[in-house]
Amino acid sequence: MSSWHPFRVGLAAFFAAAVFAACTNTYLYDERRENEVPRDRTLTLEGQFCTPSPNEVVRPIKILIAMDASQSMNITDPNGSRAQAAVDLLDNLPQEPEISFVVMLFAGSTTAWLSKSGLVEFDRVVDFSPSDKNLLRQRILNFTAPGTMANRDSTDFVKPLSDIYGLINRDIAETRLMQMNDETRARYSVIFLSDGQPTNNQDDELLCGDAVRRIRQLKDLADDVKVNTVHVFIPTQPLASTACMFDGGITVPIGGNNCGIPDLPPGSCPLLIVNQNAERLQRMADLGGGDFRDFRNNEPINFLNFRFGQVRHTFIFDKLVASNFSAPAGSPLDAGDADSDGLMDADELAEGTLPWVADTDTDGFSDGVEVWARDTRGGMFTPNQVPLPDGGGVDFGCPVELRGVDADCDTLSDCDEQIIGTNAQRVDSDDDGISDPVEFKLGSQPSSKDLPQDPDNDRLPTGDELTMHMDPLLVDSDNLSVTGYRYEVTKVGGLDADGRQCWDFRISNVALADTMADSRDAGNPDGGPDLPRVGAGFNNIFLSFSMTPGDDPTGRSVLRTFRHTSARFPVGGIKSPHDGIIKVRPEDFVAGCQSAVQPTP
Repeated sequence: MSSWHPFRVGLAAFFAAAVFAACTNTYLYDERRENEVPRDRTLTLEGQFCTPSPNEVVRPIKILIAMDASQSMNITDPNGSRAQAAVDLLDNLPQEPEISFVVMLFAGSTTAWLSKSGLVEFDRVVDFSPSDKNLLRQRILNFTAPGTMANRDSTDFVKPLSDIYGLINRDIAETRLMQMNDETRARYSVIFLSDGQPTNNQDDELLCGDAVRRIRQLKDLADDVKVNTVHVFIPTQPLASTACMFDGGITVPIGGNNCGIPDLPPGSCPLLIVNQNAERLQRMADLGGGDFRDFRNNEPINFLNFRFGQVRHTFIFDKLVASNFSAPAGSPLDAGDADSDGLMDADELAEGTLPWVADTDTDGFSDGVEVWARDTRGGMFTPNQVPLPDGGGVDFGCPVELRGVDADCDTLSDCDEQIIGTNAQRVDSDDDGISDPVEFKLGSQPSSKDLPQDPDNDRLPTGDELTMHMDPLLVDSDNLSVTGYRYEVTKVGGLDADGRQCWDFRISNVALADTMADSRDAGNPDGGPDLPRVGAGFNNIFLSFSMTPGDDPTGRSVLRTFRHTSARFPVGGIKSPHDGIIKVRPEDFVAGCQSAVQPTP
C-alpha cells in the first residue's frame, strides 16, 4: 500500500503549473522591467452609492387626447361616451402636480384646444374642479367646427398629427431650460381617437411617411413619447349583415405601396370598411410605439387601460462602470491622453494638434473625433486648421452657437455627438447602462445595444470588456488578469426609510497613464485663469452607476456619475493620491452636470 510523499505532491504541482503556463499566453514577465524601475501606477476607487428615493426622481406625465369631431361621430358614438371617457380618466389619474392633460378636437382643417385657458398648452390634473370637468364634457359633445368652409365636417388625420407634434416639440424645448438633468424629462402619451378614415386617402403620410413617426421620434428628447390610437364604432343601429356580399365578385385591388391600405371599390361590404379603418389606426399605434383599442358592440369608450407610466419610481441597480479617459484600453505604459479627447499624446504630436486641448482648432469638433471620422468614415476633417477672424478656416458642420457646448455633461461635445451618432441630450443614448463616452473611447457602439456581442471573438462580451477597461475589438482576454479592472460590489442591508438601497464598492487595478505636461508658454505652470497649465501625469477618472425603474420594465435607465481629475501618474516615484485610494461618497454621484475635482498646477 503506497502513499503520497509531501515532496512528491509539491513536485507534481510544480510541473503541472509549468505545463499550464507553457500552454497559455498568460502575461508572466515584462522585459521592460530590465531597464525601468517598477512603479505602482494603479489606483483603487472605493466607497458607496445609493439608488435614489422614489421622491428624488420625478418624471412628469403629459397626456394629450385628440378626438375626431366630424359629424359622423354623432352616429358612431351617439351617447357621447368619448366625453365621459375623458372625464373618467381625469378622475382616475393620480392627483399629483406633475401630471398634465389636454384635449384637442379636430374636424376638417380645424383643430380646437380645450385647455382651461384656450391656449395650446397642458393643464395640471390637480387644477380641474368638478365644474371644470363638467364643462370639458359639454365642450366635447357640443363642438361645432367654426366657419362655413366646405371641408369643416371632413376627416383629416395629418393636420391634427402635425399640431400634436408642434405642441410636444415646443413643450420639450420650453421645459428643457427648467430641468437640471436627464432624470426629470417628461413622458408624453397621445390618445388619437376616430371612427373612420380620412376623407382623402392619406396613407402615404400616415403609414408610409412621417406623420406619426416623427412624433414617436421625439422620445429621444423626452423620457418617452407614445402615440396610442382608439377606433370607435358603436352606432345605435348595427350594420345589416345582409349587405355584406363577400363572395359577390368584390375584390380588394392589389398595388401601390406596401405600407398603405388599398382602397375598397364602391359597393364593398360595410363591415370590411370598418375593419379596414380599425387596421389603419392599429398600424398608426404600431408606428407610434403605443397601444390600440377598438370599441364596438356597444362597449363604452374608456382610456383607463392605457399605460401612462408613473411619476415616481423605485430603482434597481444595474451596472457600475469605471474608466480612465486618459488611458487607452489595457493601459500600456507608453500611451497617455492628456486632454481625454480619444487621441493619444504621441498621435497628437504626429497630427500637429495640442495634446492638452481637446479641440485644437476650436471648430467645435474634438481632435480625437475628427481623426476618428476622417480615418474610419472618410470624412473631410482637419483637426489643426487655423481659424479666421470671420469664423472661417475651420471644418463645416458645427454651428457657432454649439461650439464648446456639452448639454448632457458627458464629456462629449454636442458637435462630437452629431458625428458619433449619439444623443447630445442623454449621457447614455442607447439606454444600455454604459455612458456614451466610455463606449466611444473604448471602441463599442454608443448608439446601439451591442453589449452582448463579441466582435473580437475573445470569449468576452463587449459589456464585460467595457466594464474592465479592455478593448472590445482586440483579442486581449489573456491579459485580463493583469490589466483588467477588478470589481467588488456588496449590498448594504435593505431599503432605508426613504426607499433607498445602498451598495459598498471597491474597484481596483485602475491603471494611470503617463500624460504629457503642458509645455506651452515655455512650460509656465501658471498660465492665468484663461490658460491653466498642468504638469505631467494627471488623469481623468470617470465613474458611473446605472439603474432601471423597478416598476416600469420599459422605462429608461438612470445614470449618476462621478469625475476625478486630480489623480496623477507617479512623478518622481510619487503618485496622487499617495495611498492610491480615491474615496467616493454617495453624494459625490451626480445626475447631470457637475464640477469635477480639478488637478493642482
